[in-house]
Amino acid sequence: MRYYGGKEKLLDLIEIGVKKTELNHGAKFVDLFAGTTIVAQHFKKKGYTVIANDFLEFSYALAKTYIELNEEPKFLKLKKYLEVGQIDKNYVIGYLNNLSPKKGFIFDNYCPNGKGQRQYFSNENGQKIDAIREKIEEWKNLSVISELEYYYLITAVLEAVNLVSNVAGTYSAYLKIWDQRAIKPLILTSPEIIPSKRKNKAFKKDANQLIKEVKNIDILYLDPPYNSRQYAANYFILELIAEGWFGTKKPVANGKTGMINYDHQLSEYCYKGRADKALDNLITNVNAKYILLSYNNEGVIADSEIKRIFTKKGKVQLFKKTHKRYKSINQKENDPQNTEERLYFIETSLAIKRANKLDGGTWLQNSFSIWRDIAKNQEEIKLKHPAIFPLQLSERIIDVLTNGSGKNILDCFAGSGSTLIAGLKKGMNVYGIDISDEFQKLFFKRINNHYLPYKDSGKIKYFVKDAREITKYIEPNSIDLCLTSPPYWDILNARRSADLKIGRNYTNKTQDIGNIESYNNFIAELKKIMTEVAKTIRENGYCVMVVMDIRKGSKFYPFHSDVARIMEEIGLTFEDLLIWDRQKEYNNCKPLGYPYKFIVNKVHEYILIFKKYGHNK
Repeated sequence: MRYYGGKEKLLDLIEIGVKKTELNHGAKFVDLFAGTTIVAQHFKKKGYTVIANDFLEFSYALAKTYIELNEEPKFLKLKKYLEVGQIDKNYVIGYLNNLSPKKGFIFDNYCPNGKGQRQYFSNENGQKIDAIREKIEEWKNLSVISELEYYYLITAVLEAVNLVSNVAGTYSAYLKIWDQRAIKPLILTSPEIIPSKRKNKAFKKDANQLIKEVKNIDILYLDPPYNSRQYAANYFILELIAEGWFGTKKPVANGKTGMINYDHQLSEYCYKGRADKALDNLITNVNAKYILLSYNNEGVIADSEIKRIFTKKGKVQLFKKTHKRYKSINQKENDPQNTEERLYFIETSLAIKRANKLDGGTWLQNSFSIWRDIAKNQEEIKLKHPAIFPLQLSERIIDVLTNGSGKNILDCFAGSGSTLIAGLKKGMNVYGIDISDEFQKLFFKRINNHYLPYKDSGKIKYFVKDAREITKYIEPNSIDLCLTSPPYWDILNARRSADLKIGRNYTNKTQDIGNIESYNNFIAELKKIMTEVAKTIRENGYCVMVVMDIRKGSKFYPFHSDVARIMEEIGLTFEDLLIWDRQKEYNNCKPLGYPYKFIVNKVHEYILIFKKYGHNK
């Protein structure tokens, strides 16, 4: 659609801001000045829950069709009214296209042979618009089409009108010489609906009023008018066709251009000296995690004023792009050919308080106490590490317990580095410590051979040291999340009871707690290590330990309970636990103890979640 405020060529700039939020699809995206809904459509296609608003009727029609409508209209009542056997969108569009021309309001006021003698449309197209628009209004008044079906058909008319209008771009004036597009016949086509299962919604309200009503916004996108051009005036023909002329008080076509009076739809954002006050008022009432504002260097609000207003909500970041300037009728040869398009990005205090970046649906799925869908990838399967846990597990835990990139992730039993690789994939700084230089080499081999694109996405520190001395290498109170899996005592030196797989220990080093023979001594040494690790975790940071209970011979050792006990003795709070169901990996289980003593085949592990609270628990 020809529209001077359209953002189709600036979607890449807007994407920069949206990606920076790291909010997953399903998050609530609010486009408060939707216009032709190009931006709203883009993020609906990406799976966001979209709210689109504009106080112009033609924009509202587009939003009803492309944002709120999630499936093709059925026209079931119209089918009964027209007494036809089959009906779909194409039948209805064809029906309207085949209506006999009719001389009505559009012909009289905006066609050359009408009384207004204006030439926005050819005589033939003006009569087609009249016939089609009146028929749609008739169906609406008879209640044989729903509200969404009504706006779907209005959208079809608007898009067809846009293609045959005899204008340069806006409707503030018509061309004296006929544009080749304008002499083509008007033909309606079916709007292509964007399928979605989200509860998307369209509004037609003043933006400064609606913002007081819409709460819990994840991403608020603002694209107010930049300059003195009023959209209601410049697109009055589209607004007229969307609103209709069917009430008792007919619209009046004024002056040479036939413009309708739209004083009631003037935007405060078009006035220098008033636009900044309107924006300030709007931002004061915002309840959103992130705010994105599109503006340019020619706007009526100064850059310094925009930053002052937004600073009240959070830190302001600015992204820029050079863009070809809209060519107006009165543009001079020496006027600038390009403008600097700007995207202001604000992370508010509401975003900072988020536990993570998950949308509601993913949050719900991850909150179920048993995780059954965790699996190793092909690289991990080929690795044949004695006790590797999958990247998928590490990535999910990082997603759940952190709220953005740039955090510090630690694994104090780093091994082959699954936690560190997962952290790098999420844009984190990663720190590992392990007594085995062989595992350090394996970690970097994995990075270089399989995960090289993530190598520079964060800091990497891997120390070949004893974890009991971790505070020599990791600063106190610096770690956001410690995610680790300690040795399961010396169990790797024995054959696995569930499926008789032969174990393989980590190292033969004496400082390796996996080689301690006494379980009690093993727990005591693990406590020493975790006491030092706890010092590196920041206030309100997390420590997650993936463990499995142990059976040696006839004796059962509740390892997860002992880990929970020592961690609380250290001073961390036992927040919660999850079950990692690994039954699919155990494909050769034996009936343990059969038939004399029933013994459980342990095919699950515990994910124990601890938190280091500060003074304000």
